[in-house]
Amino acid sequence: MDEAEEIRKKKLEEMQRRAQEEQQQEQQQYNAELQKQTILRGLLTPDARERLGRVKMARPDFGSQVENLIIQLAQQGRIKQKIDEPTLVGLLKQIQGQVKKDFNIKRL
Repeated sequence: MDEAEEIRKKKLEEMQRRAQEEQQQEQQQYNAELQKQTILRGLLTPDARERLGRVKMARPDFGSQVENLIIQLAQQGRIKQKIDEPTLVGLLKQIQGQVKKDFNIKRL
């Protein structure tokens, strides 16, 4: 009985440790996303933010890629003023042209 109790205690401690680590990781992800949104709020006009939000809803991976690109451009000093909606649309078209995939269907 003593060994079983000790094994249960170790498993419980391990589960608690994992849960705590997961909680910390989730908190870090939340803080990173919050910081990212704060930066984007300063770089985009309200209309551009709304458009980017719609893009993220339709294609989350593409929207995240665009957000990261905008932040990179700002960090490099290549963005001098707030990005408005027409500028964002141009950026989206430019990025979409680079990401576009070609599909070849061959019938046997």
